[in-house]
Amino acid sequence: MKKVVVGVCGVLVFIGGLASIRSGVLKAGELTNESSLVVETGTVESAVTVPESSEAPVTEAIVPEVVEEVPVAEPEVPVVELSEMPEPSVPSEPPPPATSESMPTESSTTAPSSSGSSTADSSSSTSSATKPSTSSSTSSTTKPSSTTPSSTKPSQGTTPSASTPSSSVPTQSSTSQSQEEPKQPAALAPAPVVPSTPAAAALVTPNTTSVQANSFVAPTVPEAFSQTSALKLPSELKTTEVAQSDLKGFELPLLRSFENEKHAAVIYEGIKKLGVEQEEDYNAEQLATDVYHDLFKKEITGTPKELPEEISVGSLLYQKKKDKTTLIGIYIGDDYYLTVDDVEIEEETEEATEKETQRQVIVASIDLEDDLLTQELSEASLTEYGEQVLAEYPASMNFTENDSAKNFIETVGEDARKLGQDYDVFASVMIAQALIESGSGTSTLSLSPNHNLFGIKGTYQGQSVSMATQEDRGNGDLYSINSAFRKYPNYAASLGDYVELLRGGISGNDSYYKDAWRSTAKNYLRTTNALTGTYATDTTYGQKLNSIIALYHLTQYDQVKTTEGNSGVFIKGKEEIPEEYRSRMKYPDYNGVDYNSSGSYPVGQCTWYAFNRVKQLGKTVDDYMGNGGEWATKGKALGYEVSQKPKAGWLISFKPGVAGSDPRYGHVAFVEAVRPEGILISEGNVYGGTVISYRVIDTALATSDQVSYIKAK
Repeated sequence: MKKVVVGVCGVLVFIGGLASIRSGVLKAGELTNESSLVVETGTVESAVTVPESSEAPVTEAIVPEVVEEVPVAEPEVPVVELSEMPEPSVPSEPPPPATSESMPTESSTTAPSSSGSSTADSSSSTSSATKPSTSSSTSSTTKPSSTTPSSTKPSQGTTPSASTPSSSVPTQSSTSQSQEEPKQPAALAPAPVVPSTPAAAALVTPNTTSVQANSFVAPTVPEAFSQTSALKLPSELKTTEVAQSDLKGFELPLLRSFENEKHAAVIYEGIKKLGVEQEEDYNAEQLATDVYHDLFKKEITGTPKELPEEISVGSLLYQKKKDKTTLIGIYIGDDYYLTVDDVEIEEETEEATEKETQRQVIVASIDLEDDLLTQELSEASLTEYGEQVLAEYPASMNFTENDSAKNFIETVGEDARKLGQDYDVFASVMIAQALIESGSGTSTLSLSPNHNLFGIKGTYQGQSVSMATQEDRGNGDLYSINSAFRKYPNYAASLGDYVELLRGGISGNDSYYKDAWRSTAKNYLRTTNALTGTYATDTTYGQKLNSIIALYHLTQYDQVKTTEGNSGVFIKGKEEIPEEYRSRMKYPDYNGVDYNSSGSYPVGQCTWYAFNRVKQLGKTVDDYMGNGGEWATKGKALGYEVSQKPKAGWLISFKPGVAGSDPRYGHVAFVEAVRPEGILISEGNVYGGTVISYRVIDTALATSDQVSYIKAK
């Protein structure tokens, strides 16, 4: 009889749990703007212990302000931290004034107790802030006074950890912490994803031991999310213009991905110069001279050569025009290079917005139609300064990929993208923070009924949950306290609250997080730097965020989503191709024959189809052209004609992440027809197997620098 009773009780508890999870769905208008914002961040002690040894559990340990409740072992940690990574201390409470965040590092033995009213333990948390009313928030349309990153942060409040890792470009001192989480976006059913070629090698697995996720199976989160369109955020926080990143789409790679770490030093040394005004006569040659001398005590010598099959990072690029060869910049990978040019900046005064031109270091994309030469960086040892630059590299944490994290990203990615575009914040940083703070949506604090994805302390509409947390004194020393964390009715409220926090600031300082805005920071590296010591006291917070962004290629969410018009509509059958394009198709249909006898391209991949398509038509491409996104660069090096203009019968290579392509490998397809308003392509690996599909892409994308065309020999 006892067994029967226990069984019935178990079923009832299970049903109750499901109901609570579903309660996370946000209904239109459900998010109110009232919330006593006690933005305190603390490292919630989760049930998962994060040892300093190689076993640091990725879940909450990494999460700076994630309030990981003490309950049972929390679900699997989404992002695995490297063993040597110090336990992150999320925004810990700084001294008295400001709000503080703490990140969950070690498991706590105290179970969380939720209460209807929020009584943030003021004694335990040194900094707290009250969420500003919407009227106090600064307009999101404010433009930065200049592109040069400011080196100082608002001196209000206490700086939880002023020593932010110099990993991010600008070194800004921060004062207090407060954080808010963005609401989790509803999962959108994506169109068939354009697969990338498998030719690329997987990321190198770190030598350090990574924490294994436990056997806990996290509940499915997608249905607990809601479209951000339902959020009613203050209109004055909305931006009228999306600020573009000065990295131009370049994403800083993980340090461990470099075979030669001196290449990482070259990239970071150059990127640190972005946005800094230079002398009027400063040029690319002077930039290269400075970088080589400072990092290697080396002079620029030697003779430029024809482009190799693969350009190595740190190589000097030259442009050949007639009989003159000019140094144009330093190659940093993925077809990007650092150069110097005049940049128009806007400075706002009380009277008006003034424009001026400054000479600055910029990131540019290689034009494969140019006649380019290169000079490889020869063997050289880093100087003492160079070693310091390498030690400060912003993406140096050895995280490893995790399916839980990938699923979480797919769930929140598009809503984060929309919020980022609408409210002047970087979606890549938002997603990385949510991953860290919520253990990829598996922490106790993030699950129903708390729905707190960003570890924000205080109360929300009078609701809070008390948890044991760990704070960082700003020097790596951790101490435990009990704090009240916000309890949200759903994930949408959490996402919206995070955006309001970053855009609206804290009580008494609505510009507290201004250095983290897109329009001010200019790139995500400066944003993560600005959040270190303000949003979280963990001194390695920025490095963790940058490493997660690099690992999961989150900068793709900082780009405007390609609309159906330019990324194209996937067409499975030829009969569905619009007549205006079908009438221009002059090549016979693919005959299904596999001409790739070497097996260099896996059957069904986009590269496999591209190889076979041109072979069928009597032409050929090499057996080893790399991933789809590399075909233009490799083709140029191998002597193929490469162009930025679409031509029927040529191959089209998409850069990684463009038009649905894989953010790591890119994509390659065949151009079937060209019209003034767009092009028709045929491609493999969209529907799986050896199914060949079609797509119409508009001229805007077809003629952009995001794609290149290769003529088979």
